Amino acid sequence: MLKYIHQKTSFKYLLVIGLTIGALFAALYFWIATKQRTYILAQVEKQAFILHRQIVLTRQWVSDHSYVYIAGDHRDPSGYLLQEPALETVHGKVYTRITPASLTRRLSQYATDKDYYSFNLTNLQSKNPGNRPDPFEAAAITAFREGRVAQASRLELRNGHYVFRYAAPLFISASCLSCHHGPQYQIGAVGGCISVLIPCQEAMEAVHSEHRHLFWGMAGLTLSVVLILFAVTQKLIFRPIGEIRRITARIREKKPGQLSHGGGDELKEVAGLCYQLDETLERHHQELEEQIQAATSHLQATNQQLEAANQELIRLNNAKSEFFSDISHELRTPLTAIKGAADFLARKSGPDRSQYLEIIQKNSRQLTRIILDFLDVSKIQAGRLELEVGEHCLAEIASEVFEALKPMAEEKGLRIDFSGSRYCTARMDRQRIYQVISNLISNAIRFSPAGGSIAVQVDRLDGFLQLAVTDQGPGIAPDHCESIFNKFYQAPQEGVSTGFSRGSAGIGLAICKGLVAAHGGTIAVESRLGMGSRFYFRLPIGGPTVDGRVGAAGKGP
Repeated sequence: MLKYIHQKTSFKYLLVIGLTIGALFAALYFWIATKQRTYILAQVEKQAFILHRQIVLTRQWVSDHSYVYIAGDHRDPSGYLLQEPALETVHGKVYTRITPASLTRRLSQYATDKDYYSFNLTNLQSKNPGNRPDPFEAAAITAFREGRVAQASRLELRNGHYVFRYAAPLFISASCLSCHHGPQYQIGAVGGCISVLIPCQEAMEAVHSEHRHLFWGMAGLTLSVVLILFAVTQKLIFRPIGEIRRITARIREKKPGQLSHGGGDELKEVAGLCYQLDETLERHHQELEEQIQAATSHLQATNQQLEAANQELIRLNNAKSEFFSDISHELRTPLTAIKGAADFLARKSGPDRSQYLEIIQKNSRQLTRIILDFLDVSKIQAGRLELEVGEHCLAEIASEVFEALKPMAEEKGLRIDFSGSRYCTARMDRQRIYQVISNLISNAIRFSPAGGSIAVQVDRLDGFLQLAVTDQGPGIAPDHCESIFNKFYQAPQEGVSTGFSRGSAGIGLAICKGLVAAHGGTIAVESRLGMGSRFYFRLPIGGPTVDGRVGAAGKGP
């Protein structure tokens, strides 16, 4: 049984809360029972106090009126203290004079016969055996005379019945000296006491009955609270704990060699499993750290290799750029000579050979343009692009491009609509901006359908000049709008083949982006498939910036 309780948290909990709540209610029971007993005795003591005051007032009244006379031949034991203890009327009827002490005894005897209560007048010097004090009264009189207490009371058991004893001092007054003489009788001194005895068996039986009811009520309440708490905790806590215990048992079954049974109750088993799992996780953590360190070392070595490879790629890219620049320069010289010779032969040759010379001139011009484009790309990429900045009108430059490309547009039956203010001036490199505008309008002419129209518009914005070229071409998919400004990238068009068959190397827009960026501006496109395209760029009015200073780039005018 003890082993079963040791292995069950619920029984431990039931035992603990049972003892705790039992002790709490036991303390509450004793406190309430004590309060009840004290309250009942206080009521009895108050009743005894009132009875004592009534006796004292009765004695005072008798003493103040020179005692009372009782008809008949009544022998008063204290009559010897009176000068005229009896009185006889003219009719021969005798009245006996009664002292306060005698009256007190007679009233006590009367109350005792009625089984109400009894009281007694006593003092330590009494010669009358009936007035001699018992131990309780003697101790009370001594305490009164010493000034230690003002009243005394206690509960006694007489002949199997409870009685309440109460005593209070009786002080000597002037009327007492008519009967009592001697140095021990002084006004205001304690002459003795009046003790009151009140039967309280019924009251104590009522107290005991209340105590029994209270005890069983507390016992039932304790049991109810314990059972309710146990039922609630069994549902909310111990059932989940039992489920956890079953889960831990299954975990141990899966790893019998690694996780041992902790013993004890459910919580100890779970705690033991947690400790073991913590140790296992710590072991795995250390292994993972070792693996991570090894992987980190390998990654660092790989990064070093990649960095070396990257540096090599940068070197090769620079070498490539230098190669393109050099080869462009090298090709430009013989092409210039070929172009000049072709022009000379075209002037000297007859009509039958002019068509062949025209083919040579056309292709040499195209090859020259491609070489120049490669030169510009190389300069932009190497950061060696030089600008000749001056104050120029963007609309005038656009108008010049329009006039130069007008024949090309007329061949396809295209109409170019131009609009813009003649006072849109800014600091720029006229030749480079001419190149940008020419590239944009050439592309618009190349991709616009025959008989269509192209719009060129120049606007002055807040601190910028903007030029926009809008065509009616096939348009560009939104996911290609950013990529078309990269080198050698050409967006696929519906009905138009990709690659270099379009008559372009795919670097024109990249050159435009580089030239506009060199001026501190931006270039972008707005387009949708089948809806045409709108290319626009913006230039700061103050000109290109170097180190954050406007108008300081390039050679200047």
